[in-house]
Amino acid sequence: MIVAVLFLVSAIAYADRIALSALFPLLRQDLGLSDLQLGLIGSAFLWAYGIGCALGGFLSDRASRSRIVLVSLTLWSVATLAVAWVQGFEQLVWARIAFGAAQCLYIPAALALIADHHGPATRGKAISSNLAGMSIGLIGGATLAGLIAQSLGWREVFTVFGLGGLVLAGLTAWIVRDAPPAAAAEGVKEPSLSLFASFRLLFGTRTYYLILLQGMSASMGAWMFWNWLPLYYQETFQMSLAGAGFSGTFMLQATAMVGIVLGGVISDRVGRSHAHRRPLVMAGFYCAAAPFLLVFLFEPGFLLVSVCLAASSLLRTMGQANENLILCDLLPARVRSAALGIFLFGNVSAGSVAILVAAWIRGFAGLSTAFACVAGLIGISALAAAVAYRVMPGDLARLPARLARLEGSAART
Repeated sequence: MIVAVLFLVSAIAYADRIALSALFPLLRQDLGLSDLQLGLIGSAFLWAYGIGCALGGFLSDRASRSRIVLVSLTLWSVATLAVAWVQGFEQLVWARIAFGAAQCLYIPAALALIADHHGPATRGKAISSNLAGMSIGLIGGATLAGLIAQSLGWREVFTVFGLGGLVLAGLTAWIVRDAPPAAAAEGVKEPSLSLFASFRLLFGTRTYYLILLQGMSASMGAWMFWNWLPLYYQETFQMSLAGAGFSGTFMLQATAMVGIVLGGVISDRVGRSHAHRRPLVMAGFYCAAAPFLLVFLFEPGFLLVSVCLAASSLLRTMGQANENLILCDLLPARVRSAALGIFLFGNVSAGSVAILVAAWIRGFAGLSTAFACVAGLIGISALAAAVAYRVMPGDLARLPARLARLEGSAART
């Protein structure tokens, strides 16, 4: 039940995110925004979200994860409602900063909460189900935003989405609960590590650096597509707002949803007895995904673009399904939220830069060139994952001794 409710929360979280991108043409017309200002709005959200994720991760290791989920959902729904009342660029930027600052608490707490309730045999499928909810939210959010905006106006989109989030907050308060302490610690009661000790554990682990690098590189490409693909479809193929919003998310996110679930199942099979092989699986899928994006070097038609995007997204997310599971295998439960928070900070920080870079490239070479560059970014992710496969066994072997030293140091202090 908790996984099912968090599936819905993740869906509305990403629907609220993508809604603004789907409405770029109306925002340019009504508020007089330039392409650079549209990119800055997306970057402002990501910076607020990313910085907050790191802090939210450490908070989630020390407080009730279910309460953090509820507070985050409530606050970001209010921030979504606020967008309906903005009158200009500055107000819109501040509204999205507030949205990012509220939503940043959610994912570190939610994914760690799911990991608390599920052991290694089912954790991949459970977490993948939550990630699939994000894909559903991106598809439904962009399409529904376009439909509402065409019939009622763009401000009404944020009124509907914000009120929907507040209704879901009531359901979340009723059902979502923390795992019992024994389950959360997988049978071993562990004391919390200090903030300094958590940092030492995370940044003394080589595999963590490599997973961080692959996540940042892959996220740069993903955010380029999430932010600019609906506009590409509208301008290149002269589509309506609803049509561009649907096409700009469906080919990526429908296959991403399937890829995340399949990747989680495969990862459970591989990681049940050989946890260190998950990075190798990740690297293989990334290598298969990258070449499909080179289609943007040409002038492809709608069908070819859509098929190549779908294939690349499917393979990329089958690899990406392993990243949270690798962190759960690599690190003890008491620092998982912190690890996820810093990981998300790295991802969205890189994504915020990528949004602006794509806007810059669009000015002189077009969005097709920017999208073709994503193939190289996925290649970097594949290389980082392959190296992680080599170093992860050593990190796993050293973990008990490192934990003992940190706990001994804390006890002496």
